[in-house]
Amino acid sequence: MNHMGMRSITLLALTAGTAMAHEPQADTAGQNIDNGALTKVHGCWQGDHGTLEGGVFYLPTDEDALQVIEAVELANRGVPDNRVDFVIVGDGYTASEQAQFHTDATSIQNNFFRYEPFITYESYFRWTQVEVISNESGVDNDPDQGINRDTALDMSYWCSGTERLLCVSVSKAYQAAASAPDIDQVIAISNSSKYGGAGYPSNNLGTAAGQNGSAVEIAIHEMGHSLGDLADEYTYGGPTTYSGNEPSARNSSTFDRQTQLDNQTKWWRWMDEFISGFDGTVSTYEGSSYSQLGVYRPSNNSMMRSLNRPFNLPSAERLIHQIYREVNPIDDGTADGSVLTASDVAWVQPMQPNGHDLDVVWYLNGNIIISAIGQTQLDLSTLSLDSGTNEIKVEVTDPTPWVREETIRNNFLTESRTFTVEACVASADFNGDGLLDFFDVSAFLSAYNAQDESADFNGDGEFNFFDVSGFLTSFNEGGC
Repeated sequence: MNHMGMRSITLLALTAGTAMAHEPQADTAGQNIDNGALTKVHGCWQGDHGTLEGGVFYLPTDEDALQVIEAVELANRGVPDNRVDFVIVGDGYTASEQAQFHTDATSIQNNFFRYEPFITYESYFRWTQVEVISNESGVDNDPDQGINRDTALDMSYWCSGTERLLCVSVSKAYQAAASAPDIDQVIAISNSSKYGGAGYPSNNLGTAAGQNGSAVEIAIHEMGHSLGDLADEYTYGGPTTYSGNEPSARNSSTFDRQTQLDNQTKWWRWMDEFISGFDGTVSTYEGSSYSQLGVYRPSNNSMMRSLNRPFNLPSAERLIHQIYREVNPIDDGTADGSVLTASDVAWVQPMQPNGHDLDVVWYLNGNIIISAIGQTQLDLSTLSLDSGTNEIKVEVTDPTPWVREETIRNNFLTESRTFTVEACVASADFNGDGLLDFFDVSAFLSAYNAQDESADFNGDGEFNFFDVSGFLTSFNEGGC
């Protein structure tokens, strides 16, 4: 299926399924997860008042999850790819239910780009649906706790003792996804309509119920965690007053408005900004990261607080930053470092967001070529090249106003390629007819006798023997 410039590739992966019993695991935020024994998982669901609730859970890490992820990444390393690759795998779909899997996966794929910045950067994504055949239909603890099914990816509700926390075996999800051409994010969907989801930021993975009415919204929210490393902005699931360290997420902070402005930290560049298509006016709204007091969010009610809401501007900037970690601004073109001739044409094919073009600037020996600004091709024969080695550089930059931290733009939204051109400038072709003959000698002598500046061959501002000598040497050496 082609969808707005993206390719959807359907592959087949058979994974042996065995039921996995989930031991309830309390929220152990105080435990050290650096040793790999625990995986940090965001569990989020819509509460009675429309806002999200849930929290962070620390679940036992699959024994071989890290090894499997590293093996998959190693296998993909070096493969030319310039898209954010979303891979959808399904669990609890039997061989006869693969059509249902594709229906569920395609619904998420086709409706994912409903909020900015995903709308604008839709063409930067590629989707792959991977068929995974389970022995039994459905997943564990659906509809009730205690029901076990033999499925390929061991997805389960009631994970960590929480009904709507939908977990998956990370290693098995990645083993299935390994069939895809490349993997940047994995979305595991269950053959279920029961509300559920989870986000695994450190594993670039999220889960959603394939047939739930909020499946798309859940997937978008979980990718906010998984792709953007964004924090939840709702106030349920933690202490009333936040007592932790400054959150690392770009959309949550212990610093109030004035502190951010005074110290130029967190989302200070966005303070008081409003742009249509994003959630409200940016300020510091108290309540975030599962606490009501002592911690702030950038807007009143964004996607990271409630479903069916747009992202706020600081979150969008973070998502664009992360997108450009996977996608280069130059999609194709003359290879970096190429040695060209004066008759060649250098070219680039920038990425193409919806609604705006990337800036293209060409340089000759460090100077901007004004006539080539915005052009994707440069005919080198039209340039005034110096005799010898010339440097041509092209720089492509995304000028989006949704990124205000210029270090991000310079390091991730800008890409340059540099080429060298060896030129032989026929300076002794004095009459410019492309030939070296008597008429050039005659034209030079006439200019010299008239002390015309064109006959100042060595450029020292004087007319003397050295100019004549330089001209004759150039003439005898073929004009260069």
